[in-house]
Amino acid sequence: MPRILSTDVARYGDDQTVTGDRQGRKARILEKLRGLDTVQVAEHVIKIIDQAEANGEPYDAWVCDGDGIGAGVIDHVKHRGYDRKLAIFEFHGGESPRDPHKYFNRRAEVWGLSRDAIAAGMEIPNDPELVTDLTAPKYFFSNKQQIQLERKEDMKKRGLASPDCGDMLAMTFAVNVVPKPKQEVSPEVYGGQMSQGWMR
Repeated sequence: MPRILSTDVARYGDDQTVTGDRQGRKARILEKLRGLDTVQVAEHVIKIIDQAEANGEPYDAWVCDGDGIGAGVIDHVKHRGYDRKLAIFEFHGGESPRDPHKYFNRRAEVWGLSRDAIAAGMEIPNDPELVTDLTAPKYFFSNKQQIQLERKEDMKKRGLASPDCGDMLAMTFAVNVVPKPKQEVSPEVYGGQMSQGWMR
């Protein structure tokens, strides 16, 4: 299954930048940051990408919220040449959904896909903030009976924080990518005979 990295970039002082990943039905939160500028956030993302590659588990794609200051993070990661290492996707929640009969916009759609995956048994972190994020936003129907998710601004008016962890998880469902083919290791040859591996 493809390994997808996702970053929701904080816009306001009381929000946080959250980076996590998902592979198939297993999702993780990797990092929560506050008070960093776009370059610092980008460097944190680059460090995560490099570490994954060093561990032999490179990411196939990175999705980042491209609205607001998130665009600056994306620009910096691309400037460092990481768009040659993995697919980079700029997410815009207000874009048209792939299923316009069911969802009002792209943000509502990826949240819906995330909800369906959790209902089907996806493993998510036991993180209180994530649990709150996934249950706090309200939803309603547009005049075309499309599912529409409550805006972050309206959540704040209700005294709730921006669902940064929830947005990060939802964005992992924004892309469909093919995993990179694993490189085959050439068999070692000793004394003219091919090694078949230990205990084989």
